[in-house]
Amino acid sequence: MLLYSRQPWIALLLCALIILLTACSGVSETAAPAATTEPKAPAQEESRTIQHEMGETVIKAKPEKIAVLFPSMIDFLLSVNETPYAAVSGGPKSKEFSWYLKDRMTNTVNLGWLVNSTNLEAVVDAQPDLIVASDAFAKVYEQLSKIAPTVIIKPAETKDGVKDWRQTFIKTAEIVGKEDEAKQVIAAYEQKAKDAREKIAKAIGNETVMFLRVTAKELRYYGAKNFDVLYNDLGLHKPAHFPDNSATFQPLSLEVLPEINPDHIFLLTESPEKLAEIQKTPLWNKLTAVQKNQVYPVDYDLWFQGFGPIANNLIIDEAVEKLTK
Repeated sequence: MLLYSRQPWIALLLCALIILLTACSGVSETAAPAATTEPKAPAQEESRTIQHEMGETVIKAKPEKIAVLFPSMIDFLLSVNETPYAAVSGGPKSKEFSWYLKDRMTNTVNLGWLVNSTNLEAVVDAQPDLIVASDAFAKVYEQLSKIAPTVIIKPAETKDGVKDWRQTFIKTAEIVGKEDEAKQVIAAYEQKAKDAREKIAKAIGNETVMFLRVTAKELRYYGAKNFDVLYNDLGLHKPAHFPDNSATFQPLSLEVLPEINPDHIFLLTESPEKLAEIQKTPLWNKLTAVQKNQVYPVDYDLWFQGFGPIANNLIIDEAVEKLTK
């Protein structure tokens, strides 16, 4: 009797439980409203301000398409592993990049020779995001600045008027944030120059070394202002009538050459006809350097346009090879 009296309560309890479960499962799950996010403003690109010869210029923190309008600055950037996006050719008579740099510039746009030119179409077509140039381009600075942010670097000089490629190199490297790397390159160069200086001194002692350029119009005698690598870095002995640093070179008559009479001559020839004419004269053939077969023809791109660590390292190699053979 007790068993049967419990059944209605159990039935009611089961019914209540079923109703409760049904109600719960019947509640429609409504998705939470999607969170609304306001569109982010585009992040501002980082930039830096560079002080230079013409004032100051705001550039990208990491420029990617650098156009270089002066040969030595190509050397500077390559020395810190920055390949120019576009660059000038090796010299006024050359349509190619300098032979000692071109293997590192296989994807670089060739702008041709632009120094002292006002035709900037090649630069416009290249669409750089930064232009780096020497003070030779100061007169077209405004035009260049309309193409892309432009930095003009005046080559530094030491107190005694010698062109200071080291400071110019560091200044150029600062543009790409690599001045520390530039200082490391300079330190390695200084050690190489020291070793070469000792080797050359042992080979030739106090013998004098001249740098002579033959043009169609005249002979030009160059001193330490342009060839710091020879007379300061390598400590080569200067011949008589050595040019001071007030001028880039000293014009020279053939008649004065015997008074100078260097033991060695590094010879840059721009006029083979003029050189052939000189070589027929007794004045030339009586020179010590000529009689001892110590006249060394040199390359224009490297020895005259070169003005940086890559070029100077190669010049040292060549000087050691010629003077210690």
